[in-house]
Amino acid sequence: MDTKAVGFAGAGALALGLFFPIVSLPVVGGVSLIGDFTNLPGLAMLMLAGLAAYLVAKDRLNEVIWPAGAFALMLAYRFIRLQLSIAEARALMEESLAGNPFADLARAAASGIQLQWGWLVLALGTGALIYISIRARKTEVLDRTTTHHDQKPVLVASLVLMLVMPAMELWAYAKAVDSATETAPGTAAVDAIVSEGIDGSGASATTREEQTYIRDHLQLYDLDAKYFDSMLDGRVPGVDFKIKNNGNKALNRITVIVEFKDASGASIAEEEYNPVLVSDFNYGGDNTPLKPNYIWQQEQGQFYTAKSVPSEWASGKVSARISDIEFAPEGDSR
Repeated sequence: MDTKAVGFAGAGALALGLFFPIVSLPVVGGVSLIGDFTNLPGLAMLMLAGLAAYLVAKDRLNEVIWPAGAFALMLAYRFIRLQLSIAEARALMEESLAGNPFADLARAAASGIQLQWGWLVLALGTGALIYISIRARKTEVLDRTTTHHDQKPVLVASLVLMLVMPAMELWAYAKAVDSATETAPGTAAVDAIVSEGIDGSGASATTREEQTYIRDHLQLYDLDAKYFDSMLDGRVPGVDFKIKNNGNKALNRITVIVEFKDASGASIAEEEYNPVLVSDFNYGGDNTPLKPNYIWQQEQGQFYTAKSVPSEWASGKVSARISDIEFAPEGDSR
């Protein structure tokens, strides 16, 4: 294959791979590095992919190693950080669930965290770009007629994208943690896997304040349940809804339970969703609290799937309720 074509294929794999799932989480599902374009490192990696494609188009293959190398380092960092976060969350979960009769259910949920194929696409694209760049450098040594460009601008741009944007993310994260000193360390990571405080019925236990807030200040509306057309799964049962926060507190988590009914109106299945989930594990979504007077809704054309709903479900017959919430720490508006 032509070297330039390999370069374009590699840059394309980097750009597309950022939108592919890198990990699947219980309830949340598959998440990607780019999220909804609010993930700063993901945006930096997208710019590096664009820079690599530009250099390939200009036949400056020997310089591709700089954005490709920066991308490789960022990819390795994100992979290692994800693995450490998962390990830490599982350790904290084991500690917090000691003696809990529902610990096995929580462990089963935690086992649903799986790495996805997006990593492979990103690794292949990075490898292809580094390969063609090294090959071009070797050819350049032998060919004295090659036109040389000043590589410092590309090197500096690659370093800036690799270091500055992640540094901004770490600064924002540190600021959020600092404002949440009353919250025990690691609870956000554990909450991404299992809701703590399970009562004897097996449902998440909510405080009286949370129950009152749900009743008086949260509005779930525009509930739509039907068979949706999915590009990957064909026609599948699904739901869509909106939530408005009419209160004066920001919310880090909102749990919604949807019950599916048969033609007689009897409940035959239910699904649990977390439309709002602020967590270290939430690489997808906006990962921000639902602020007072704000409205949460799905992105245009998106919906929650309910693949396990039996065929006896009568399309459109559902009921939905907000079962649990978590208040954001005071001053944490992200």
